[in-house]
Amino acid sequence: MFGSKEKSRKKLADQVREALGSPDWLESVTVDESGRAILVLLADPADPAAAEARRIESEGRAELVAGVQAVTSILTAQAGQAAPAVPAKTKINLIPQRTPAQVRPADGAAKKGGSLHASGVPRRVSKGARLSDEAMLQGAPSQASEIPPIPGIARILVVASAKGGVGKSTIAVNLAAAMAKAGMKVGLLDADVYGPSIPTMLGMQDAQPKTAASKKLLPVEAHGLKTLSIGYLSDPDAPMIWRGPIVMSAISQMLNDAEWGTPDDPLDILIIDTPPGTGDAQLALAQRVPVTAALIVTTPQEVALADVRRGAAMFAKTAVPVLGIVETMSWFEDPSGERHYLMGEGGGTAMAIKLGLPLMAEVPMLQAIREGGDAGTPAALGGGEPERIFRALARTVAIGLDALETKPAPQIVFED
Repeated sequence: MFGSKEKSRKKLADQVREALGSPDWLESVTVDESGRAILVLLADPADPAAAEARRIESEGRAELVAGVQAVTSILTAQAGQAAPAVPAKTKINLIPQRTPAQVRPADGAAKKGGSLHASGVPRRVSKGARLSDEAMLQGAPSQASEIPPIPGIARILVVASAKGGVGKSTIAVNLAAAMAKAGMKVGLLDADVYGPSIPTMLGMQDAQPKTAASKKLLPVEAHGLKTLSIGYLSDPDAPMIWRGPIVMSAISQMLNDAEWGTPDDPLDILIIDTPPGTGDAQLALAQRVPVTAALIVTTPQEVALADVRRGAAMFAKTAVPVLGIVETMSWFEDPSGERHYLMGEGGGTAMAIKLGLPLMAEVPMLQAIREGGDAGTPAALGGGEPERIFRALARTVAIGLDALETKPAPQIVFED
C-alpha cells in the first residue's frame, strides 16, 4: 500500500515537471503525502525580479495539475551566478517557502516601489502592460467536472460587488428572505469575513452555531433561513486581521463543514454574500466551489460602474455565469411622488446593455429597507413596496437559474 502511494506521488511529480516543460532551471520536483508539490528552482540572485517572476509562473502552472493540493517553491543559486566567495555547490535560499495564495512582489521591488533591473534602476509598469500567459493561468478556472458538488446544496448563487458600500449585503439578505417566503429552502452564508453584517441584519448578533453529532456546524436559523457567518464565531468588536489562506480556509469550513442539508433533503439554494473586490475570497469561491451563478450589485454612479466591469471580467475569466445586474439606490421619491436621482440616472441600465447582461432590478432608496436592516428584520418580509421589489427579484433570479440548468450545452466545432 505504501509503495503504491509513493508511486502515485512520483507520477504526480513527473506530471508537474511536464507541465513546467522540464526546463534546465527546474532542479527537482517532489510531492509529499498531503499532495503538496515542492519545486526547487535555479535562479540568478543578481536579478530578484526575474527570480520572482519565475517562481510565480512555476507555481501557477504546477497548481493547475490535477491532484496537486498546494505548491511550495524554493529558489536556489549555484556558484558562478552569485558572488565568487560562495563555495561551489552551495545553495542559497533566496525566498522563503510560500503557497500560491501568498504571492507578492520581490522583496527588493516592495522596498523600492517597483520591480528592479540588476542595475537597481526602478522598472515601472506602463498602461496596457499584461501578465505573461503562464502567470494568467493562476486565475484559470477548474473544469466543472473537477469541482465536486457539496452534499445537501442544490445550487449556489454568489452576490458580489467589486466596490464596497453599494448594498450587496442588503440585496443578499432580502433576496434570501424573499425566496424563503416563496417556499424555497434557502441558506445564507456570510463570506465577508472582514466586515460580517449578516448577524446584525437578521437580528442574530448573539447567536452561536451549535455542533451536530457528526461534528459539523449547525447553521443558525433565522426568518426561515439557515445562516452562517464569521460574525457568529468572533468578537464583534475585534478586527479580522487575516491573510488570504486563512480567509479561504474559513470560507471552506463554513461551506463544507456545516449541515446545510442532506442529499435526500437539500437546500434549494445557498446564497453567498461575498466581500467586495476581486481578491482571494472571490477567487477561492470561483475556483474551488461549484458556484451555479453570480449576481452583481452596483449603484448608478460611474465610480461604482467602473468596478462592475472588473467584477464581470473576473467571473468571465473564472467561467462563472453572471445572471445579471441589480442596481441599488436608483432614486429617492419624495412625498409628492417626484423621483430624485441622487446617485445618477440610468447607469445600471447602460452598463447592463454594454455587458450584454439583464438588469434584474432597480432598488430605490426606501426608509423601510434601511430600518429593516437595522432592526434585524428583512424588509422583504414586511409588506409594501420593499416586499414587492424583492419578490419580483427572487422570481427573476429563480427563472435565471432554471434557464442555466435547462439550457443545452454549446456545441464546439473545430474548423481546419
